[in-house]
Amino acid sequence: MKIGLQAWGSEGDIAPFTALAAALTGRGHAVTLAVTDNVGRDYRPLAKRFGYRLVPVQGKSQPAPEEVRRVWRELIAVGNPIKQSELVLQYGFDPLVEVMFAAAQELCATNDAVIGHFFVYPLRVAAASARKPMATLNVVHNCLPSAEIAPPGLPDLGSWAYPLGWRLVQTMVNRIFLPRVNRLRGRVGLRPDTDLMTQTWASDQLNLIGVSPSICRRPRDWSANHVVTGFLQPPAGLAAETPTAALEHFLLAGDPPIYFTFGSMMVEDLDYIQEVAAIWSDTTKRLRRRAIFQLPWPDLDAFQTDNNVFKVSRAPYKRIFPRCAAVVHHGGAGTTQSSLMAGCPSVIVAHMSDQFFWGSELERLGVAGATQRRNGLSSRVLAKALGTVLESPATAARAKALGLAMSHEDGVAVAVEAIESVLQTPTLC
Repeated sequence: MKIGLQAWGSEGDIAPFTALAAALTGRGHAVTLAVTDNVGRDYRPLAKRFGYRLVPVQGKSQPAPEEVRRVWRELIAVGNPIKQSELVLQYGFDPLVEVMFAAAQELCATNDAVIGHFFVYPLRVAAASARKPMATLNVVHNCLPSAEIAPPGLPDLGSWAYPLGWRLVQTMVNRIFLPRVNRLRGRVGLRPDTDLMTQTWASDQLNLIGVSPSICRRPRDWSANHVVTGFLQPPAGLAAETPTAALEHFLLAGDPPIYFTFGSMMVEDLDYIQEVAAIWSDTTKRLRRRAIFQLPWPDLDAFQTDNNVFKVSRAPYKRIFPRCAAVVHHGGAGTTQSSLMAGCPSVIVAHMSDQFFWGSELERLGVAGATQRRNGLSSRVLAKALGTVLESPATAARAKALGLAMSHEDGVAVAVEAIESVLQTPTLC
């Protein structure tokens, strides 16, 4: 079968698609993966290694660095997830809709079936117009209404309030997204969608939820098209698979360190990175602990730290996190998955949207300290949250137990089986 995949977002959004592309190619399918990475990462080495076709889909022009910095600081300062979504759409998605739609139409014209990131509504529109079978992939489990899941962005008042909460969230999300979706649907003669979460973001044929069943126990009120697969582990090869000799020496030279990373939430601006690094440095001094700082800057000497800190631009999470006492991260789907798989406790510093949800989920599971907000973050409150985690043997034990349970899951295999079972049938969108 010829299968087209389309992904957009950060590395944590795209990695599950590289995993699916590699696995489907290994099963004998001809796979094309169209990628719109919001910082322009190069996925060609992975495509070459695993034998699928890669189509980078980027805008013709990139915003000026000062504009990126301005929008980024506004995004952090806003705090409200709904307003943040509007900013993400306005600056990170809307300018790319036309090129993504063209890529989506090409995927539908040249493939038997397509699979898309839930956010990429241009592929949903193209597939419906071309009457091609389609699956969607959700990288978080709070985008499908359920009487058993707390609606995102609202305080959890108990299950009695969930139905009303979901109606409120759906109304707010529809107000932002549906006009955009339906403009595109109207262009190709399709009837408008009436609800984003249950129509646009979830295929009625197959909607994969790339989350561990140890975290997301499938709600009884979800229909059969929603399949909780487990995390979709990316194939090896995107980053170095072994620590550098210097990092290995640091790991062996003392107690397990704390790993600090804000992943894709760290805009490549020296002043901003120095601001974050200063908070991290003061946090480690307060705790008197060793640490690893992940700083996306070519000259790591630009950041002043003491001998208890080791600085990296990137590191192989799978190899490093299991050797750490805790991970401080932004709560992105990819980094969250890596910390959980490593059996390592966390403190999430949420910047936006679903990161707050991941923070609440890890707190519910008892494997993380109190979730912090990036806006207004101080070393004092971060050290307090970290100290609580580091002093709790029960938290460490729960994290290890969850990591062990997840190590027996194979999300990619579950997803591939569902894709082959559903999308090879003659049913059309």
